[in-house]
Amino acid sequence: MTTPGSGTGAVEVPPTPDGIPFFGNGLAFSRNPVEAMEDWASLGDVVRLQMPGQSMYMVTHPALIKRILADDHDQFTISAAQRETFRGVEDHAVTTTTGDRWERLRKALRPAFTHDALDRYGDRMASTTAAFVDEWNDGERIDLYREMRLLTVNILADTLLDTNVRGNENVVMNAADALVNRANFRRPGQLLPDWVPTLAERRFERTVRALDEFVDEILTQRQRSESNDDVCSVLLTAHEEGKLTLAEVRHNVVALLLAGHDSPSVALTYIWYLLADQPDVCASLREEYDAVVNGEQPSIESYDELERTQNVVVEALRMYPPTLGVSRQTAEPVTLGGYKLPRGAQLLLPQRVVHRDERFWDNPETFDPSRWQNGGDRPEYAYFPFSGGPRNCIGTHFARQELTLALATMIGRIELDISVDGPLRFTPSLQLRPETDMEAIVTRR
Repeated sequence: MTTPGSGTGAVEVPPTPDGIPFFGNGLAFSRNPVEAMEDWASLGDVVRLQMPGQSMYMVTHPALIKRILADDHDQFTISAAQRETFRGVEDHAVTTTTGDRWERLRKALRPAFTHDALDRYGDRMASTTAAFVDEWNDGERIDLYREMRLLTVNILADTLLDTNVRGNENVVMNAADALVNRANFRRPGQLLPDWVPTLAERRFERTVRALDEFVDEILTQRQRSESNDDVCSVLLTAHEEGKLTLAEVRHNVVALLLAGHDSPSVALTYIWYLLADQPDVCASLREEYDAVVNGEQPSIESYDELERTQNVVVEALRMYPPTLGVSRQTAEPVTLGGYKLPRGAQLLLPQRVVHRDERFWDNPETFDPSRWQNGGDRPEYAYFPFSGGPRNCIGTHFARQELTLALATMIGRIELDISVDGPLRFTPSLQLRPETDMEAIVTRR
């Protein structure tokens, strides 16, 4: 494939949307990040954005994204903004490190995410979901997003950490909220220097300290455990063998707790939101559940047969990817899409914009799980909900399996009547979180 805009006639600056003094394009982004990015993408495959204090380049063509994340990944690295956002919480984690250290951490984590390990997690994903959902009363009104967060924290702890966190979920959720708020474009003090002690920064430090203490308690308990097939035991074994420091163990557990519950909870929330207007799809999922599971609990053995459920998950991730975008920066001067970018240029690769680009998708605004039945002829990186290339999310297969088994378990046990408080709005931060309140009335099957 020819890279769009490639050739000898490279110019200096890509098109830039109109902005306002001092704020540039930041104000439009803070008001409605999704709408703003969709508007800006109409200017071209590479667009230069003026944010307060910095420039950023939004890249929305699959060929260019493939080059950044995979083909020429050595020319690009994680962004300074990403490292700054996670400063103080994931400094020693695989999410923020580079080079030999990143390779060492990734290698240490890999045994916890093999196919055999995923098979071991499958039944526990379903049983944790069943136990959680069975606590909902018939006719009960629930806060959909909060309940999905509580559920995914428990799934993550039960499977990857082999730990019961019931009653302590807020320790994880509060830290995740503080992290998202730290990167929120709308928060007061966002433009102040880092050394200014804002309320958001103080909250971040307080909640992260509580999470660190909580993780230390988990690690102390797990050091006495004989279990050896989850993330905690894998990391602790690497520490005992001198391959990881204790700080690296702690920060990688913290990273898994934060991102590992946040993205799946956002995804499950949007799945139910989409299903609310699709009674035929819901009926199809229940038919599949009854045929495949036959009154039992979904398991890893039934996972491959839950094809319609998997298609719903994949399609929901297309329409509402959990994160706002993948960030990178150039490690050297590059020519991208016909434009010369300097070393250190900040890049934003927004999944939702690419996932809804009519150049690569038929009827992209339509929720259509059937589009995945026969694959489809589209560029590889027209779909990348969990990033891609060597630095793709290590938990990609875990998350898809979790979403499928959790959804199937819920479909078999309950129905949810969803009500949404107005048009869907999003937080202008790391996660594509819903700002719109969503409630659901539970009906037991």
